[in-house]
Amino acid sequence: MTPHIPNGAEHEVVVTGIGLVAGELTDPEALFDHLAEGRTLITEHPRHKEWGVPCAVSAHIDPQVRQALTDAAPEEAGPLGPAGVLAWHAAAQAWQRSGLPRRLDTERGGVFLACNRMVMEPAELTALAAHVDHEAGALDLDGYLERLDDPAGPAADGGLDPRRHERIQPDSATAALADYFGAVGVLETHADACAAGGMAIGSAYRYIRSGALDVALAGGAESLTTLTSVTAFYGVGALAPADGRDPAQISRPFDKDRSGFVIGDGAAFLVLESRAHAEARGARVLATVAGYAGVTEAVKMTSSSRDGSDYAQCMRAALGDAGLAPEDIDHVNAHGTSTEANDTCEAAALHTVFGARAARLPVTGNKSAMGHSLANSGAAEAVLSVLSLQRQTLLPTLNFTEPDEVTGGLDIVTERRPARVTAVLSNSFGFGGQNCSLILAEAG
Repeated sequence: MTPHIPNGAEHEVVVTGIGLVAGELTDPEALFDHLAEGRTLITEHPRHKEWGVPCAVSAHIDPQVRQALTDAAPEEAGPLGPAGVLAWHAAAQAWQRSGLPRRLDTERGGVFLACNRMVMEPAELTALAAHVDHEAGALDLDGYLERLDDPAGPAADGGLDPRRHERIQPDSATAALADYFGAVGVLETHADACAAGGMAIGSAYRYIRSGALDVALAGGAESLTTLTSVTAFYGVGALAPADGRDPAQISRPFDKDRSGFVIGDGAAFLVLESRAHAEARGARVLATVAGYAGVTEAVKMTSSSRDGSDYAQCMRAALGDAGLAPEDIDHVNAHGTSTEANDTCEAAALHTVFGARAARLPVTGNKSAMGHSLANSGAAEAVLSVLSLQRQTLLPTLNFTEPDEVTGGLDIVTERRPARVTAVLSNSFGFGGQNCSLILAEAG
């Protein structure tokens, strides 16, 4: 067991472990190298065409990789569900790399997981619909639940577990991870839309900085490349149509021809500690979490103020929290979803916050190659930001060829670029006005 370190009012927060799963890749360095080479994770989804959706591509987890991860999850972790299995791998990897003991066994550790709500799949919806009285506007829930126990019921259709919504919720994985690693002081499950991964890391950072915790496992996991989710996002105009294009060329952050995001799956975690706790046990420090801001607004469900003022407020709040000025930032890991509204807002905000320097401040859009894994995206991009700090290398933004009148004037990185990087601003901006900015800095 690691020694308890007395805490004061403010404590530096450091990163001591990282873990990640995306596409066919199951560790952060492999993903970083893959992206640095200008390669993508976006491919045709094995079932999207069958479903008849117009956006039949995604950055999904390879089915064989998913099965291997499912088989590797220990029984004592309990039921995890599709997203929880991904969370398990990334969290266990980050924990092992941090060098912490197998169990922390202290209330000064916590788990902060970002994972949006589960959705029902076609077989489940069909079974439920049979118990709806449309004229009365009523659902016979008792009848539906009784049907679940029928061997010829929903379980027989597609092999779905008819009671998964009873046994597995997004916070199931949070509890399982906390119990497995003995980090039960604070448990939080974030569902702040596309900002949730950054929010989870930011919340953990604040607990440690205040002295309430010594250690936190923080990250995100998402498994929503499913018919219901894809249909919903396409219905609100957020997903890019495939239109017969090469899947690798569809996600185009900040490009004038962008037409929407490509949905993805994945998981990413960081182990955060107070510097005193990490140094007392001789841990290797990978980076620091220097600042964080989580700001909410309610301009519109699917977009923020087009002048970028809401995003700018969030970035400035993170800079203030870190005690940094705009000129102290060397790189921006943009939210960069490839939607017209988001990229316009973010580009305008970058011009507002950084002024003339925006033309010389390198900006990367990881979603050009990784797709948008929603609650997980901020966590995955934080992991990649840590590796950019370690390797002093900026990752490319794929498919950026020409800006529009708002995204123009930014230094969009299009090829792997060696650079002196001391501080990275990593943005995550979610539906419903959930905005988050993290600042990650050199280990020092």
